[in-house]
Amino acid sequence: MSIQDRFNQVALRVQDSTAALSSRDRKLLGFLLVFSGVCVVGGGFYFLNSSVKSVSSQVEYREETLRSAQVMAADFQSNQETAAAIRAKLVEHKGANLSAYLEKAAQTVGIADRLDSVKESSTTVNGDLEEKLFSASLSKLSLEDATNFLYEIETSGFPLVVRTAKFKTRKRNDEREIKLTLDIASYSLTESEGGEG
Repeated sequence: MSIQDRFNQVALRVQDSTAALSSRDRKLLGFLLVFSGVCVVGGGFYFLNSSVKSVSSQVEYREETLRSAQVMAADFQSNQETAAAIRAKLVEHKGANLSAYLEKAAQTVGIADRLDSVKESSTTVNGDLEEKLFSASLSKLSLEDATNFLYEIETSGFPLVVRTAKFKTRKRNDEREIKLTLDIASYSLTESEGGEG
C-alpha cells in the first residue's frame, strides 16, 4: 500500500468522524486543532530559544573564565619576574649589615655625625626570607638633610622598607632642627638559601 493510499484512508476516516458533528462542533474542532498546532510550534520555538540562550550563557561563562585565566597567567608571569628581580637584589646584598649601610648613606649625604643610633628590635624568618626590624635615630637635621637621607636609603636598591618615619621639630637659635626616628625592615635570604644558591 502506497503513502497516497494511506493518506486517503486517514482522510476518509476523519471525514466520516466529522460528518456526524454539527457545523459549530466542526468549527470548535478546527479551532482546537489550529490552537494545538500553534502551541506545539510556539513551544518548540520557546524550547529552542531557551536552549540557545543556555548554550550562549555557557559560552560567555567559558570565555570569561578564559579571560580571567589569561589575566592570572600574565600576573603570575609579572610576579615571577618581580620575584626574580627581588631575589637578585637579596643575593647582591647578601651578608650586608643595615647599620653599616645607614652609616654609609649618612656619609653620602653629609650627616654621618648626626646618626645617633641604629638598634635591631626583632628578627622574623618566613621560609627562606629573613626580616629584621631596626630603629634608627638621627638628630639636628634640616628638612633638606632629612629628605636627602630618606631619598638615599630608599633609592639605593638595598633590600629595606621604611615602615614609619617620625619627625620632631624644635626651634633652636632661630632655626628649626628635626629629630628623625625611623622604623626600618631589612630583608635577607636565610643561610640555607644562600648555601643552596
